[in-house]
Amino acid sequence: MAKTVITISREFGSGGRTIAKMAAERLGYAFYDKA
Repeated sequence: MAKTVITISREFGSGGRTIAKMAAERLGYAFYDKA
């Protein structure tokens, strides 16, 4: 079974976390954030 990892880098205040959460939700993937 293949596993997919998507990494999104971001700058503070760029909205990257929101975009990553939305992408994970649309794709049906788990969302992990180290912050």
